[in-house]
Amino acid sequence: MDTLCAILPDKIKQALHSLPLAQVYELRLRTNVPVTAFIEGRSFPLSTVDITYEDLENIIHKAAEYAIYAVLDQMVKGFITIRGGIRIGIAGELVMDREQVVAIKHISSLCIRVPHQVKNCACALLPYLFTDQRPVSTLIVAPPGAGKTTLLRDLAWQISQRYPSLNTLILDERGELAACYQGENQLDVGQNCDVITGGTKSFGFENGLRSLRPDVIITDEIATAEDVAMLQRAVRSGVVVIASVHAADLGEVRTKPDLGLLINQGVFERYVVLRMGERAGEVVAVFNRGLQRL
Repeated sequence: MDTLCAILPDKIKQALHSLPLAQVYELRLRTNVPVTAFIEGRSFPLSTVDITYEDLENIIHKAAEYAIYAVLDQMVKGFITIRGGIRIGIAGELVMDREQVVAIKHISSLCIRVPHQVKNCACALLPYLFTDQRPVSTLIVAPPGAGKTTLLRDLAWQISQRYPSLNTLILDERGELAACYQGENQLDVGQNCDVITGGTKSFGFENGLRSLRPDVIITDEIATAEDVAMLQRAVRSGVVVIASVHAADLGEVRTKPDLGLLINQGVFERYVVLRMGERAGEVVAVFNRGLQRL
């Protein structure tokens, strides 16, 4: 939490003293309205703290260590990730050049997501997802904030503990799974993990398969046709893929043209559906390849 406190204005830090800071997983900061903190699925408005445009600008400058140019490539994607895997989502006015975002100005709100290591949160799933020899390809389905990333992180760690001979490749597009900072993982994903941070998933799949010889690939938030195509290629190559997708249930996944193909083609051996709850990764159900509930 030291990294979080280092970028926040004093008035926010003082207001947070009344809350269990170590359990805060999200802060919402919008100009001229109170800050809202989120803990275990509940919101806590900090009614005494209004945020100004200058506050938001200062937070971004501190997060960038006063070197905006160094994080500009992330900012144009709508976020920056800092030490400890803290991701700051940014809303504001986009500066465009030939249909490309080149900068964000007049920042109007920030969404600060704080990752939490919850070791063994995946234990209840291991009998469904792990065999004697290796894990099985799995898709985790859940709405935002339901613990997908936390669960994936623990699965990476569990694989390292149970299958030390397997190489795991983490495609960490937004720097949240392993929270790699200057080449060092800030969160424990196990000793047999290679981590590609910042690139697209298609880049990670393409180059990872070719150069890092993974037995398992773990990645968050599959969304595009390119993601799906590379995932299919990885599975056809004999690699176990454990991924997640934003959706309320499997029915919603099936309505998405590209993602629906993954179900129709039986790419995954297991589907895990999560919901928002008081703890990370609260499981609704586990399904097999034929969508039979286990």
